[in-house]
Amino acid sequence: MARRNDGEVEELAGGEEEFAGAVATEEKPKKAPKEPKRGQLPDGYGTPNDLAKVLTERQLHTAKDGSHEVKTQMVYSYMNNAPESDPFPIQEVTDSLGNPRKALVIEEGVAWWIRKNERAGARKANAAEKAEKKAAAAAAKANGETAEVAEVVEAE
Repeated sequence: MARRNDGEVEELAGGEEEFAGAVATEEKPKKAPKEPKRGQLPDGYGTPNDLAKVLTERQLHTAKDGSHEVKTQMVYSYMNNAPESDPFPIQEVTDSLGNPRKALVIEEGVAWWIRKNERAGARKANAAEKAEKKAAAAAAKANGETAEVAEVVEAE
């Protein structure tokens, strides 16, 4: 069995080989600390991650389990799927290092989130109203009434 160290090999007793010298270790020059790739955003601007933190602090979201945590991926999902009638207020700004970054004014993002919650509430109310009308029509049909009579009864 041969051991290699710096290229010189010696025979050991029993047919084994061993290196005669030690490997000269070269000290590598120390690397300079990495410069940050992202600079500071202008005052008043933040990232979608910052918005998620603010929404969680202000408890502007309630999950099915009752928690108020807004995860960053939720903000990105709503950002990418925002309706054309009320687009997410993201814009491209230049950070302190001169790099373009997507950012938003946090308060505009909070206002958009509140409008989103109102839209969702209105959709739920409309769905509940439609379900009530459908149930009333089904009950009227089961009782032998016509749909017109059921509508007149609801109007009174």
